[in-house]
Amino acid sequence: MKYQRRLGDDCVAAGFLTFLAGESLLLAGNAAGLEASVPSYVGGITLWAAGLVMVSAQATFALWMRLTAFVAAVLFAVSVFMILWGSPLLPTSAPLPALGYPFLVLTFVGWIWTLLKSEH
Repeated sequence: MKYQRRLGDDCVAAGFLTFLAGESLLLAGNAAGLEASVPSYVGGITLWAAGLVMVSAQATFALWMRLTAFVAAVLFAVSVFMILWGSPLLPTSAPLPALGYPFLVLTFVGWIWTLLKSEH
């Protein structure tokens, strides 16, 4: 919520809200089971990719965090296009989309580190 204040980081705030919308869509599909959740998964990771790009567009976070977010966004976007073109990918499929998750986690660690560091 820190970036929702008027700090001049409107794109970052909008990116976090977009990421939140994607997470909500992902969670909504979980009750349907793995295969039936693919449509909501595709919508969710599409919003994740957009949110990650928006958060990383401004130089609010360190360069390494912005790069890991961008890599995760690209991997998720490629997964979306593959699913839309008929590849039988599930949320747990490897190498895609599973390859995007470590980059997403590294990005989360960076965001958390930045927020904890700024409170001291």
